[in-house]
Order: sequence, then C-alpha cells, then structure tokens
Amino acid sequence: MIRLIFVVAAIIAACALTWFLTLNPGSVEIDFLGAQWRMHFALALAVLLLGTFFLFVVVWGIFILWTAPDRFTRFQTRRRKEKGFDALENALIAAAAGEGEVAVRQAARADALLDRPALSRLLAARAAEAAGNLPGAEAHYEAMLEDPKSRLVAQRGLAQIAYGRGAHGEAAEHAKAAFEASRSAGWAFDALFDAQVAQGDWQAALETLSEGEKRRRIPTDQASRRRAVLLTAQAQEKESSEPAEARALAEKAVTASRGFAPAVVLAARLLAPARKHKKAEDMIKAAWLQVPHPALARALGDLRKSDTKAKRAERLRQLVTLRPDHRESKLLLAETALDESQAGAARSALEPLLNMGTPSARLCALAARLARQEDNDAEARRWMTRASHAPGEADWSDIDGDGRAFAYSPEDWKRMVYVYGDEGRLTHPRYERFELAAGAVPENALLEAPKPARKAGESPDFYDAPRPPDDPGVGEDEK
Repeated sequence: MIRLIFVVAAIIAACALTWFLTLNPGSVEIDFLGAQWRMHFALALAVLLLGTFFLFVVVWGIFILWTAPDRFTRFQTRRRKEKGFDALENALIAAAAGEGEVAVRQAARADALLDRPALSRLLAARAAEAAGNLPGAEAHYEAMLEDPKSRLVAQRGLAQIAYGRGAHGEAAEHAKAAFEASRSAGWAFDALFDAQVAQGDWQAALETLSEGEKRRRIPTDQASRRRAVLLTAQAQEKESSEPAEARALAEKAVTASRGFAPAVVLAARLLAPARKHKKAEDMIKAAWLQVPHPALARALGDLRKSDTKAKRAERLRQLVTLRPDHRESKLLLAETALDESQAGAARSALEPLLNMGTPSARLCALAARLARQEDNDAEARRWMTRASHAPGEADWSDIDGDGRAFAYSPEDWKRMVYVYGDEGRLTHPRYERFELAAGAVPENALLEAPKPARKAGESPDFYDAPRPPDDPGVGEDEK
C-alpha cells in the first residue's frame, strides 16, 4: 500500500513537472571551446539526466570489475562455511543417532571446511565416542587441553572415558583439575566424588564432599548421609589398628546422621572398651527413636557384658517404649519374652505380626521358638519348614563369624554411599544379592526342631531327615 502511494505520488509529480515545462519552454545555450549549442530547456534536462545515468553505469561497472576478486573470495568462503555447517549438522545428528562411522566422516569433512579447531576437535571426539573409538576420542580431547576455551570440556570427556574403563585414578585427576578450575561445573564434583569413592579413598571423598556442600552442589541432608557412610567406612578400616581414631570417626558419623545404624553400632562397640557405656546407650536410643533396627537392639544387649539376663531384658524393654508401635519394637518385645520363657507375652506380640501378610523367615523362626516353648512339636516343625522358604527382611543385622554387625566389604560401603546417602535406604547388600540373612534361619534349625512321635508300623528312620512340603509323607499341618 505504501509503495502504491509512492508510485502515484511520483506520477503526479512527473505530470506536474511536464505541465510546468510545457507552459515555460525556455532555452539553454552552451558555449564551450568555441562551439555553441542552443536547445530547449526540456531537452537539455533530458540530456543531463541521461548523461548522469550513463556515467553512473560506467562507474558502477568499473567498481564491479575492481572488487570482483574480493567478492569471489568472500563468496567461496561463505559457500565453504555453509558446507562446513551442513557437515557439522550431519555429524551431530549421526552421533546422536549412534551412527559412529557416518559421524566420523562428517566430522572430518567439517574439520576440513571450518576454521574452528576447538569445535572441530570436539565434534571429532564425540564422533569417535559414538563409533566406539575411545583411544581416538582421548587423542582429540588431549589436543583440546591446550586451548583454554575447550579445556574444561576436554577434562570432562577424559574423565568420563577413564571412569568407564575403570581407571579411577586418572578420572579423579582430570575431574579434580576441572573442580579446582571452575566453581560452576557441577559435573566436576560428581565425577571427582564418584572416582574417589570407586577408589575407596574415603578421606579424599570426604574433602570433596565438604567442598561440594560449600558450593551448594549437593543438598545438605544428602551430604550428611553420605558423610556418615564415608566416616563409618573409614572408622571400620581403622578399628583394629587405631581404635581411638576409629572411635572418633564413628562418633562423627553418628553426629552426621543419628539414624544410621552401622555408625551407631560401630560407635557403641568402640565406646564399650573405653567404659563409655552411657554415651553409647544414649546413641543407640537416639537412633532407635529415628529408625528402629534389629542391630541397634543387639548392640544395646551386648553393650555391658556384666549385665544379668534380667537386666539385659529390662534395657531392651526400655528401648521398646521409645517406639512401641513400630514393627521392630514388637519383634524385640517378642524376642525378649521368648528369652525369658514368657510364652504368653511372646504370643501377644507375635500374633498380630503373623496375621499381617506373608511372614518373613525371621518371624517364622520366632513363631517356631514360641511353639517349642509351648511344647507344640508339630507347630514348631511347621514354622521352621516355612522359615526355610520364607523371604528375608531388608532390615536385618548381618552378624559375621566374630559376632560383628555390618561387617561390610569395601564394595558394600561404596554401594552404601549412594543407597543410603542419596535415597536414605538402609538395605543390606546381601539382601539385594538374594542371600539369606545370617541368623534369620539357623543352619541347624530343622535339626533342632522336635520330631513328632512315630506311629505304629512306621520305620524308625521315617522322620530322621526333613522333607520338602510337597512330599506325600508330609501332613497338612507340616506344609
């Protein structure tokens, strides 16, 4: 619309000028070097305009010819960049799609067309990774270390490749350099911490965790749980060689996370020889208030070797009163009653738990103990048969040959850093490996279960060995 207005205005102006020149014809005389010309003003104006246009065309042509080489060079450069960016786009798409060979070819083409060494090397490294050529990717990343602009991404790539092939020391070296150089690179904290945990370097992992917490790279509660696991692992390693230092580390672990049962059990075990029983008992009770765990009850019962059986039972009942409605408190109450041969109290505590879904192996074993105390041999044998096939419990106390709870291996501690540290779950590693809990079903449980009386005419060895529930000789009350 605006253009139309301008066209109409131009036509009107031309018509007005023509009308004006028609009414005022006039003339123009030119006297130059003895030559004289005389013409109408309108014709002179037309000649002037045509001459000006011709002069402009000549000057424009000369300019085009003069700048043609530079323009051609710029055109070639622009075309080269367009082809380079096309190759770059194709390489990125191929790398994301997992077409490693295509990505490598396109990356090489982009490298040849684009004068961007950092971008080309990064693309070549990513393409090599997509093709599974990790040595080639490492070579490109190492070349990128020389450029400050690309050093951080090169360190990340080298750390990831090193961690993937199990070279945790090398991965930690690259991640540490990036962690110290950049406060905003969140990946550097994760990579460095993971590599140090994988190495089992608890002290270095603790230092990295503290620095990451200062930089707000990890939530405070998550950092506290991770710290508790690391300190407990470190304390366990020093338990036999440096008990005093191990005790201090275990107490720090309890302070970091009061509900972390392995730390509390270890601290109580180390405080007992120093005759700090009251402090250990307070730790156990504080942990029980947060998360009751069978290992805590065992630790409290074993805390004072001089306690009589009655005194030990009294302390355990005090523990029950802290969380009376918790399932673990009810189990502890039942165990205490069974230890004191109080069958009625034990049955009152066990029956509600036995009626809540499928009972665990631990619960079946307690029910068998109760049946034996009540002289119900058939019931005891039935419960022990069920215990041998019942599922284990996630929260159980791992007791090794020396009677120690939570005697984790270094690999177990590495796993616990993330399972408990990040998720807050205290599930024993053996449970996740589908191993039965130690002590949940004693190996001689079936052998100790009373045999029912033989019937007339049956062979003497009919009940000598336990049989599977589907055996035709097993009665309905034994299945």
